[in-house]
Amino acid sequence: MICEHDRNDACFSKVSLFQHLEPEDASLLTSLLHTRTYHKGEYVVQDGERSDTLFVIHQGSVKLSKYNENGKEHIIRFLFSGDFFGQSSLLNQTPHHANAEVLEPSSICSIHKQDFDQLLEQDPKLAYHFLLAITSLLSETDKWNSSLSAMTTKQKIAKLLLDFHTRNHENHDLRLPVFKKDMALLLGITPETLSRKLNVMQHQNLLQVNGNEIRILQLQELKDMIF
Repeated sequence: MICEHDRNDACFSKVSLFQHLEPEDASLLTSLLHTRTYHKGEYVVQDGERSDTLFVIHQGSVKLSKYNENGKEHIIRFLFSGDFFGQSSLLNQTPHHANAEVLEPSSICSIHKQDFDQLLEQDPKLAYHFLLAITSLLSETDKWNSSLSAMTTKQKIAKLLLDFHTRNHENHDLRLPVFKKDMALLLGITPETLSRKLNVMQHQNLLQVNGNEIRILQLQELKDMIF
């Protein structure tokens, strides 16, 4: 049986933000983290909800999204093991700017601002690493958005699959926790177009599609499409 302490230790060990911590500080962080299991479809937080908490995904996946005034959903990004969210609310104690919906049974760790501030006092270098992590996140988001706008539909799909591949620790077998309609929404295409293009890519022997599982057969060819 896995105890709470072990789960918390495993949770932050996946996050580059915390990997530089000294053993004493790592032990403090472990004691300050809280871990909760979520079911598919549950919300960790919702758009407009007030919080002062940073969340880290230990296992599972989360969709960040917003709805516009017409009720249309806009997907911001998908998050996987080792990703974190809620940093703006942690730092500024402002309402969350998006819904965080769990896509599959997930284990998520959290730390409150008061406890995070205590950790910063123990290790001031953490503030610098936190700034670097947020800057990197913003840069990745900007690159993603700018590159998608100039890509063909096939290139967009290849880029998303390569992103999933990287986040799944270079595993060629991808079990997608996201609905294809959500993938299509993120890419700005229709679900029908996504299915049709995946079929074409399968016939080209680039990948193999079996329901919600995709096996990448020609990794380098996918990379060559977008680089």
